[in-house]
Amino acid sequence: MLSAFLPFLLIFGLVWASLGSDIDELSTGEDVTVTEISGCTSEGSAVNGQTPYCSGKWRFADGRTGGGRILGEEISRGDTVFAGDGFAYGSRSPLIWKVSAGGALGLFLVGLVVVGVVLYRLDVGKRRREGHRE
Repeated sequence: MLSAFLPFLLIFGLVWASLGSDIDELSTGEDVTVTEISGCTSEGSAVNGQTPYCSGKWRFADGRTGGGRILGEEISRGDTVFAGDGFAYGSRSPLIWKVSAGGALGLFLVGLVVVGVVLYRLDVGKRRREGHRE
């Protein structure tokens, strides 16, 4: 019985491992105000794995402050960005995109496993029926 659910558990674990931190950031982050920018780099792009970023500080609605890299294009003092403790993005969109694409991929993989299991079971049933006829 466990062997039938093992592929589902494996896919669930792989998807959760790859998306877990993004889901956590999406659920714990909030819109914050940039209070200081110390420099930006526009080198690279998300396609080649080098996302542009700015170094800066931000202030949460409750008065706490944070700082570090703000992933995304040019950011200016006073801009609103999406951040949490230890992370910041120019907007919420990159996280939504990553979680949506990863979730869609996970559903596709689960669908493949379901189709594979159904086809296997149909083939086993067909072979059993053919074996009884002979």
